[in-house]
Amino acid sequence: MRRLLVVALAALMLLTVASCGGSEAPKPAPDETLTKSIEEATAEPAATGDLNSCAGLVQDEGRSCYSRELAAIVNGAGDPLAAVEGITKAAYADQSGFLLANCHGIMHTVAREYALRTGLTLAKLMDSLPRTNDPGCSAGYAHGLVTAVAPEIEKAGPKVAVRLCANSETRYQRYSCTHGFGHAFMRLTNEEIASSLKMCEQLGSGLAADCSQGIYHDYWFAVNGLDSTAKPKDLVTDPRQLCGAQPELFVRVCWYRSFVETAKGTRVESGPQIDELCSGLEGLQRQACVTGASVIGPPDPVNQLAVCAGMEVDTDVIACIRGTKVQNLMNFPPEMSVDLIKACNTTFRGALAIACDRWLGKTLGVVSDGKFRTTGCPELPTAAARKACVAGVKSMDGPLVTFS
Repeated sequence: MRRLLVVALAALMLLTVASCGGSEAPKPAPDETLTKSIEEATAEPAATGDLNSCAGLVQDEGRSCYSRELAAIVNGAGDPLAAVEGITKAAYADQSGFLLANCHGIMHTVAREYALRTGLTLAKLMDSLPRTNDPGCSAGYAHGLVTAVAPEIEKAGPKVAVRLCANSETRYQRYSCTHGFGHAFMRLTNEEIASSLKMCEQLGSGLAADCSQGIYHDYWFAVNGLDSTAKPKDLVTDPRQLCGAQPELFVRVCWYRSFVETAKGTRVESGPQIDELCSGLEGLQRQACVTGASVIGPPDPVNQLAVCAGMEVDTDVIACIRGTKVQNLMNFPPEMSVDLIKACNTTFRGALAIACDRWLGKTLGVVSDGKFRTTGCPELPTAAARKACVAGVKSMDGPLVTFS
């Protein structure tokens, strides 16, 4: 089971002719037959909804193919939510890992274009969102739908998010809904972070930080020209400069999303490597950087904790634990989540173990919609560990901040 986990989790992390001058020779008249043949040869193939046609394709070619075929599947479905569920299963079954690693971003575009084509309204939004905790294809689809109704959100006012997201069935879905509104706010402000953050703040302190996840996520979409975004006016691509200028409430989110979106294959394998990435930073900026660097660590969260144990300073260890990717275990047997939190008490001692129990209790509570309090916490070895775990689960309705 552990070997299968490592293979699957690895997929979750993937993510002219020169002119010489002088006079030109007369150009021959175009051969219309040849021109037509060239156009046909270079034209993008028609979508069939067949994901097998994308097998083996990677990078831009793979994303283009999957974008086309996934859109065909959703657009041709009588029940788009059933189609998204099928796409999610296909992503986890893809042995190359490419679809799983890229599905969230691709489904942003698929959903947004689908919503615009079908005339989705704000009133029907919640009925159209996936009812699943999957952070990949389904969450991307949800965020795309929310982005599509941004003009209606502007008319209704940002606080409409409080009412709508509160109707989500699970804690993870409420988080994902709030994240999606951050994307929408960025589209309304033409990718201006400061203006979008003000809209998130209008949701209240309990939602602002999680809303900002969508803001910084969309910012990096814009930097990379993805999902029909506009380039930010004041383009900043250095996380130290970008996050160093953010309000205190949003510093952790900024660093977290910056590492997720800019890692480009870089993987953290040790505590000293995290220390090097965050060298020269102090206080909150240092802690936020360490958390972000932890996110691009090993895909198996148990191995992430081992990396955190390699940090020399306790505050760094705790910050590192905050980056543990518990959501990677969502589609695995529940006992693996129990094994993960038990690792807090074999990897760390004393206050560090308790801090680990509490944080993982919180995040495992989110992905289990609170069930972990009775299914996981009682399995811990000591009364102190169990108490910390339960306290963590009880706190899951508060801001998650470093989560995705």
